[in-house]
Amino acid sequence: MKVKKLIELLSQMDSELMVVVAGYEGGVDEMDKYELCDVELNVNTEWYYGKHEILEKGEEPKKKDSTIIKGIRLIGDWS
Repeated sequence: MKVKKLIELLSQMDSELMVVVAGYEGGVDEMDKYELCDVELNVNTEWYYGKHEILEKGEEPKKKDSTIIKGIRLIGDWS
């Protein structure tokens, strides 16, 4: 999802709704902050992983010819 689409969806909702992210081992936490990140697209094929990976600063891509885009990571209190 792109920011434009997220803004469109959120603008239709009650502005007092809580935003939550998955907890560390279960449950949910209130979204505490966000950060810009590099996202390496389509690198995981196992069903139990998300399709994409966040590249930490200085980290090499998992695949030589992968596509890397800018993204936003939402962060909860436990992160």
